[in-house]
Amino acid sequence: LMDCVPCITDCVMAELEKLGMKFRVALRIAKDPRFDRLPCSHKGTYADDCLVQRVTQHKCYIVATVDRDLKRRIRKIPGVPIMYISNHRYNIERMPDDYGAPRL
Repeated sequence: LMDCVPCITDCVMAELEKLGMKFRVALRIAKDPRFDRLPCSHKGTYADDCLVQRVTQHKCYIVATVDRDLKRRIRKIPGVPIMYISNHRYNIERMPDDYGAPRL
């Protein structure tokens, strides 16, 4: 069985902090000490480019997002599952069978 550790990049954290009150719950979740913090070396806080670049280089991530544009960009990268919430349920798209993905 593989462990799955939730991670958040510095730029995603900065973006959440900039978005203010509307995203305070997401920010509170992101600050959970069980999350690994991934440092970024790029300038600026445009998180989507950072995430796309990271998962293109290292195919070991599941990207969790509700952002339509980001999902569209991630779908173009082979082998990167996407997790999102829809109708109060977690969904994981493109999870390989050998990782124990539920059959739909």
